[in-house]
Amino acid sequence: MAPERLQKMLARAGVASRRRAESLLTAGRVRVNGRTAQLGDSADPSVDRVEVDGRLIGEAESRVHLALHKPRGYLSSAASERGHPSVIELVPHRSERLWPAGRLDLDSEGLMLVTNDGPWAQRVMHPRYALEREYAVLVARAPDQGALAALRRGIALEDGVARLLAARRARPPAEIECTPEERGVWLRVRIGEGRKREVRRLFGAVGHPVRRLVRVRLGPLALDGLRPGAWRALSLEEVDALAGDRPALGGRDGHLAVAVDGPSGSGKSTVGSALAVRLGAAFVDTGLMYRALTLAAIERGVDPEDGPALGRLASRSAIRVRRPRAGEVGRLETVLIGRRDVTDQVRTPGIDRAVSAVSRHAEVRDAMLDLQRAEARRGPTVMVGRDIGTVVLPDATLKVYLSASTGVRAARRAGEMGRPDRADEYLREIKQRDAADSGREVAPLRKARGALVIDTGRLDVEACVSAIVQRLGSRASTVRRAAR
Repeated sequence: MAPERLQKMLARAGVASRRRAESLLTAGRVRVNGRTAQLGDSADPSVDRVEVDGRLIGEAESRVHLALHKPRGYLSSAASERGHPSVIELVPHRSERLWPAGRLDLDSEGLMLVTNDGPWAQRVMHPRYALEREYAVLVARAPDQGALAALRRGIALEDGVARLLAARRARPPAEIECTPEERGVWLRVRIGEGRKREVRRLFGAVGHPVRRLVRVRLGPLALDGLRPGAWRALSLEEVDALAGDRPALGGRDGHLAVAVDGPSGSGKSTVGSALAVRLGAAFVDTGLMYRALTLAAIERGVDPEDGPALGRLASRSAIRVRRPRAGEVGRLETVLIGRRDVTDQVRTPGIDRAVSAVSRHAEVRDAMLDLQRAEARRGPTVMVGRDIGTVVLPDATLKVYLSASTGVRAARRAGEMGRPDRADEYLREIKQRDAADSGREVAPLRKARGALVIDTGRLDVEACVSAIVQRLGSRASTVRRAAR
C-alpha cells in the first residue's frame, strides 16, 4: 500500500476521528516503528508498525460510511424480513458487512446512514448528542395555528413530552418524487430527538395523521441530490461532523463558519465584519436579512401581525447578502431581494420601527433559517445575530458570544448617536431589549454551549478578532490562504 497521513490512516482504521487522531499525534501518543510520530507524518499500514498508546494498529477493515435515500417499503435492517427488502440491498457489490445506523419505519422515506463502524454509529445516534432531524411531511389539510403552537410547546406522548422545534408550510425538496394523484399539504418540520415514530405520533395527537414522511436532513447532513434508492460515500469531514468531532455546515464542502451571538450593542457587527476581513470570509449580518423581509412586506402590504403570510413571503422573496463589488464603497455587505439592491432602503427609520414586529413570528424565523444557512454554504462565512450559534448554525466551526455590561453598551450607543446627554435613556432601552430578547418564545438570546465568550467592554476590536483567530488555529490560516 502507498503511505498515507497518519491521521487519515487512524481514522480509516476506526481508531479515532481524523480530528481526534490529530490530537493523539500532537500529544505524542502515536509511534511508528518505535519512533514518536509527528503531525503530518505518513506510514504504510501494511509495512510499518504503528502504535497508539502502545497498542498495535494493524491494517484494519476499511470503515464504510454511506448516506442513502430510503424509499418506501424498505426495512431499516441488515437483512430482508417478512417479504420486505432491506435497505442494504440498495448498496450492491460490497464485501463489507453493512447495517443501517438508526431507523425509519417501513412506510417512511428519506435520508439514512449505512455503515460497518459500530462505535461511530452509536455516537451519531446517541440521544445525548441530540442530532437535529428535519422532515418533509404530507398531511390531508393544513394544521391551524393552534395545532402548530401546541406541537411547538410540547405534547404528552406515552413515552414523555415531545415537541417540534419548528414547523412551516413548504414544498418538498426536489429529491422527493411526488405523483399527480397525491393530495394534501406539505410541511417542513424539525425535531431534536429521534424517538420511534415521533413525528407521526405528534401529528396524530393533534388530529392530522401523516400521509407521507420523508427525512430530508440529519444533523449537518442533507439529502443533497440523492434520489430515492441512491447512495453515496460520506467524506471524512462529514463523518467527523456527524459524530460531533468536526463541526460542519451540512454541505459537501464543509466551509468554515463562525457564529457570533450577543445582546444588542455588544459589537457583533463591528467585530464580525473585522473578523471576516481578517479571514477573507463573507460577512452576514442576519439582522439585515430581516430588514429586507420587512421592506418586502411593507411594499406588498403584508400585515406585520400575519405570521403565516410573512413566512410565505420570506420563502419566495430570494433574500440574500453578498460581498460588496467594485463601486459599492463604504459597505460591509450588499443586501438583495432577488436581483434588486436594497442595502440603503433597509436602514431607514420606517424599517427600524417595523422590523421587530416582523421578526418575532415563528413562521418567519423558520423560513429565514433556510436563507441564512444557504448563505453559509456559499463559502467561508462570519455570521452575526441573536441565535446564530444556537439555532441557525448549530454545527458552526466556532461559536462566539460577545458580551458587555449594560452601562458600556449604553455609553457606546450614546457615542454612536452623538448624544451623550441621552445615556440614561439608552441604558433603559438596552435593559428592556435584553429582557425582551432573552424572554422571547421564538429564538431567545442564549449563549451556545461551548462558545468562546469575549467581553467587548474590556477588549478592543483588534484584540477580540485576534482572540477568535487564535481559537480557530490552523483553520483560520487555511481560509486566509484560499482567499488570496
